Amino acid sequence: MFAKGNIMNRIPHRTLAASIEMDRILRSAVVLSWKDLLPVSQQGLVHIEYAPGERLPYVKIWHLTEKGEWSLVCEYRMSREPARIPVAELTFSNGYYSAGLAEMLEVIMQHQGFFAASLIAPGSGLIQVILPTDQESNAATNCMKHAYEILGINSGQIPTAAMA
Repeated sequence: MFAKGNIMNRIPHRTLAASIEMDRILRSAVVLSWKDLLPVSQQGLVHIEYAPGERLPYVKIWHLTEKGEWSLVCEYRMSREPARIPVAELTFSNGYYSAGLAEMLEVIMQHQGFFAASLIAPGSGLIQVILPTDQESNAATNCMKHAYEILGINSGQIPTAAMA
């Protein structure tokens, strides 16, 4: 049996995590953070943008405002320099904020090698999310719990606002 906290020693679990596509886990994080990001009265459209590849250098989340303009919600950047530890930076913009989204993006981006590339639209790097239904919220919760379990992170550590 592998040590609970040592993710890198859990190679057999890597194949299980690869069953979760990057698009799905990013969509789940946004769905679970919807109430934090947008007022209930705002249905809206959210775009998740990223540069597909082996390692994602960034993820940007945009909201389509009532005026028909794209407003940056947040941007997560990973800088990689040779022989250096990756440095991550998350910035929320335009009055948007979600502690739960910040925590989930941190987990996703720091463990992105454990998630599979999109099979539906490989190379697209754009995900659209609309006001989630209860069924979509439940599916997102189950997806995030599964990912946390595979990564050896207690699902109780999924942000509570996201689980509401």
